[in-house]
Amino acid sequence: MRFEPTRWTIVLKLREQQNARETSSALDFLCHTYWYPLYAFARKNGHAPHDAQDLTQGFFSYLLEKDLFSAADRSLGKLRTFLLTAFTRYITRERVHAAAQKRGGGRRLESLDEEFDDGERRYKLEPADKTTPEQIYARSWALSLLKAAKAQVESKETHAGRAEMFKVLEPFLDQERDPSVSYESIAHRLGMSQEATRKAVSRLRERYRDAVRDEIANTLRDPTDKEIDTEMRSLWAALS
Repeated sequence: MRFEPTRWTIVLKLREQQNARETSSALDFLCHTYWYPLYAFARKNGHAPHDAQDLTQGFFSYLLEKDLFSAADRSLGKLRTFLLTAFTRYITRERVHAAAQKRGGGRRLESLDEEFDDGERRYKLEPADKTTPEQIYARSWALSLLKAAKAQVESKETHAGRAEMFKVLEPFLDQERDPSVSYESIAHRLGMSQEATRKAVSRLRERYRDAVRDEIANTLRDPTDKEIDTEMRSLWAALS
């Protein structure tokens, strides 16, 4: 599904609700982007896996049912901040058993079920220390954003006829890659010189950085270079 350039535009689409199909697609996109950071936040706050799933699933329905998007405006700042604030308030208002009874609120997103099944496995990989719920949310947001940026690059590389090369070079985009993945091994696999391989990796990393900046800009009220740079620092800090 294609959308306008900003996540805030998706929120505006949900506010208008003029086209049921577009509204459903917009909500689905928003949920798939933010469900895990919110789920991890609920888990870190002490909610059991099933309860956290119910809260997260019900939250997006609650946003529509209570028309909270009518109050969502770019002037409020970052989209992730708006969603976390709204989710925190939702948790304080909703009892877990009530959320379970009306799970999905009649607008259940079946496409999330399989992802929820995988959510607890992902959550168990989170740092088992004194990390706060807010820090878990920020880290999960950062990872989700990087995942979206990588998908953006993959889509463009595929469209440009470089799908296979992207698959081979993709490990170089990760902060921690398998040590067995070296320029020498990749060059041999691609039938290229190591110098040519290094240049190809450099170009791909540049496209990836641009994609990360694009994804960040999508969530900002005023995506100036200064604001984007600030969010970039927040992203890397969340992952450190």
